[in-house]
Amino acid sequence: MIRYAQIALAAGALVAAVPAQAADFIIDTAATKTTGTTGTSYGNTFTYQVKSTDGKSTINVKATAWVRDLKGNFSAGQLASWGSAGLGVYQNGLDPTNGNYHTVDNVNGWEFIVFQFDQAVSLQSAVLNPYALGSNRYTDNDAFIGWTSANYNQAMTASRLDGLSTSLTGSFNSDSTDYKGAALQTYNLSPSQAGNVWIIGGSFYGPDSLSDAFKLNTIKVSSGVPEPRTWMMMIAGFGLVGAAVRRRRGAAKAVAA
Repeated sequence: MIRYAQIALAAGALVAAVPAQAADFIIDTAATKTTGTTGTSYGNTFTYQVKSTDGKSTINVKATAWVRDLKGNFSAGQLASWGSAGLGVYQNGLDPTNGNYHTVDNVNGWEFIVFQFDQAVSLQSAVLNPYALGSNRYTDNDAFIGWTSANYNQAMTASRLDGLSTSLTGSFNSDSTDYKGAALQTYNLSPSQAGNVWIIGGSFYGPDSLSDAFKLNTIKVSSGVPEPRTWMMMIAGFGLVGAAVRRRRGAAKAVAA
């Protein structure tokens, strides 16, 4: 029994000694060219292909705009880019030329952007440029952040989004006062808080009663996957444990005989 435990511990130590290979990706919506767009109106999609900061990895990202109305129904918005200002959302039925209603906001419904990645990532930071909405004389960029997992190759739809929204892996509301109203918000979520679908919108039951409005300029994410040699260590470790079990069973049979 002691020998078996020693072998198992040794195998575990081999696996633990091999670190995960992490990669950081910065999706700058102003500097990163889209590799494709689908549609030009409500329900359109922006697609990005981004190199990691060390240049060794590539990630693919799809972005779409959505609105949840006051009755709780989801509908597609129109995603648009304002250069260095970032991405905003057109909501069907609102005049986008009056009062900054082309931002990501939580007035007349809740607006948000869905990012679908082709691998699981954790959100590290976001640049959310704040705007004064309508006749407001203030800016506020509190944000709702949520994440889950879904098929990257499957197009996002209102019904699919409705299902995902009730089964989020995790979520929180950022508080702009923590960042003194700055556009850059740092989250530094751990690898355990990862998903390949991320939702970023105006705060939802957030930290204050102010209206939030911003354009999303940049997000930084990290991916961490075991290196190939990690899997080899795991296979070898499980093999050692299996061999120990077989030897013990063989010894038990010999004694019984």
